[in-house]
Amino acid sequence: MDSPHHSETAIFRSPDRKPCWEHALVLQARGIPHRVVNDGPWHVLLVPSPLAQQAVTELGDYGTENVDWPPPHEAPPFLGQGRRAAWTYALALGLFHPLSTAGLAHLNWWDRGKLVAGDVMDGEWWRATTALTLHGGAGHLIGNLAFGWGFALLATHTMGTGITWMGILLAGTLGNLLNAAIQDPSHASIGASTAVFGCLGLMASYEWVRRNRLLLGSMRRLSPLLAAAVLLGYLGMGDTQSGAAPTDVMAHVLGMGVGLLLGWLVGRLRLPDRLSPKGQRVLTLLVPCWVVVAWVFALAWN
Repeated sequence: MDSPHHSETAIFRSPDRKPCWEHALVLQARGIPHRVVNDGPWHVLLVPSPLAQQAVTELGDYGTENVDWPPPHEAPPFLGQGRRAAWTYALALGLFHPLSTAGLAHLNWWDRGKLVAGDVMDGEWWRATTALTLHGGAGHLIGNLAFGWGFALLATHTMGTGITWMGILLAGTLGNLLNAAIQDPSHASIGASTAVFGCLGLMASYEWVRRNRLLLGSMRRLSPLLAAAVLLGYLGMGDTQSGAAPTDVMAHVLGMGVGLLLGWLVGRLRLPDRLSPKGQRVLTLLVPCWVVVAWVFALAWN
C-alpha cells in the first residue's frame, strides 16, 4: 500500500499561513483529506491527486459564496451638517436665560415654567417642555449648551436634523413626564440636561441598531451603548463634593432611557433612509413651534 503522502497534488500555496489554513478548514468541512506543509517561504496545501479536482471545485465554490464577506465596514451616510440648528439651539437658550431671569414682560417665567411634579400630574403637561429651557445659573446653562450642541451635531450627521432635534425634544419632554410621575409632588427641576442625555441615548441606540445590521463584531456593536453609559456616569451623576445645587439624577437617567428607546425605533424603522429632506425640514420646524406652544400654555395658565 502507498504511504498517505504519495501521489499528492498542491492545490494552493501562500506566503502567509492564515489563508492556507482557512482553505484547509474548508476541505476538512467537506471531508477531503489534506495536509499543509512548508516549502521554503511557502505554505502549501496538499490533497490526494485523485481528489485534486474536487478540492479545487470546493474551494472555488467557497470563494464565490463568500465574495462579499465580511461585509464592508462602511461609515454611515452623512445626512447633514446640522450647524444651523445647533447654533439656533445655543442662541435661543443663551438669550432666553437672562430674559427669563430678569422677568421679561413682568412675568415670573421661572414659577410658570419649571417642572413641579404635582402640577404636571394635575394636568400642566407643558411644564415638561418649558422646564427644559430654564437654567439656574451660567454654569448650568453653559454645560447644557456645550454638550447639547456637540451631541446634536454628531447625531445629525447620521439621522438628519429633523429626526435628531425632534428626538431630543421628545426624549426631554417624556423623560420629564416620567420623572414627575415617580417623584414626590413637591419635586421641582429645570434644565435642558434631560434632553441632552436623551440625545446621547438616541444617538447611541441608533448606532447600535445600525451596526447590528452590518453584522459587526460584538464589541463594535456594543461600543456606542458602553460609551453612552460611561458618559452618563461621568456627566450625569452630579458632584456631591462641590456644594453645588443637587443634580436631578433621575431626570438624566429617564431622559437617556427614553432616548435609547427612540433611537432603537428610529433604527428599526430606518427613518433616516425613508424620510425625505422635506420631511426632515418639517420636523425641524416643528421643534421650536412645540416649545412656543408650551410656553403659551404656561403663560396663559392662571
